[in-house]
Amino acid sequence: MRIAAITREPSPGQARPRSRDAGPRALGRALEVLESLARRRDGATLSGLSQRLGSPKSSLLYLLRPMARLGYLVRSADGRYQLGPAAFTLAMAALSNRELPQLARPFLEDLAEKSGETALLATMASDEPVAVYIDKVDGRDPIRYTPPLGLRRPLYCSAIGKLLLAHLPPTRRQEYLRTTKLRAFTAQTPVTRSALRRAIEEIRAAGVSISMDEIAEGAAGIAAPVFDRRGELLAGLVVGGPSKRLAADQERLGALVVERARELSRVMGFGAEPAS
Repeated sequence: MRIAAITREPSPGQARPRSRDAGPRALGRALEVLESLARRRDGATLSGLSQRLGSPKSSLLYLLRPMARLGYLVRSADGRYQLGPAAFTLAMAALSNRELPQLARPFLEDLAEKSGETALLATMASDEPVAVYIDKVDGRDPIRYTPPLGLRRPLYCSAIGKLLLAHLPPTRRQEYLRTTKLRAFTAQTPVTRSALRRAIEEIRAAGVSISMDEIAEGAAGIAAPVFDRRGELLAGLVVGGPSKRLAADQERLGALVVERARELSRVMGFGAEPAS
């Protein structure tokens, strides 16, 4: 005797069975939504997200509603979705467990490998207006620039110092220029305020700071800015080495340090895409 298979329709209000991989797919799509919105300062509409992610609007809406309810997204009056406070809390918790040197280390290693010179990470000291080196990867050449960690550099006569000075808020920069005594270390040290102001303008326009023999004869540096998600200067990446080598390869090294600094800035949350 044959027994027919019996199928039972779910009763009203009862969830329909879902495929085994529906959960992982939904999780992956939710992460794609967060990643897409993290790169868009002004957010995106449901239609924009659908087009960017290649997902039907109905499926995305199924994800966006609970994400907004939990605070990971917010929806503005004009229908644009942006990251919500819960997303920023999660991001800050993750970053707090990884200090800047740890996040920057792969970029320093790559910069040192591709340049052949010493790669350094520096920030503004917390107790006075000077630059301080907080991490480095030595170059492979036996004759190289290898300052100790913690070494401080003036803001007016080093590649990293001038970079940090150029990105100070205008009032703090003017106060520094007004009150700091510009002492000559070498014949190339900028010791006039007019020359230093011109250098600052050039750095801000070019996005890179260069120092040749300014603080020590035979030593040079090329520095580029690292920004945080608010567009504020966080640190600087530096390539340091003998003046003759850096001068001979200045264009390539400058482009290299600028690109690595931009990549690290993106890791730190800087560089949102235009809204659409």
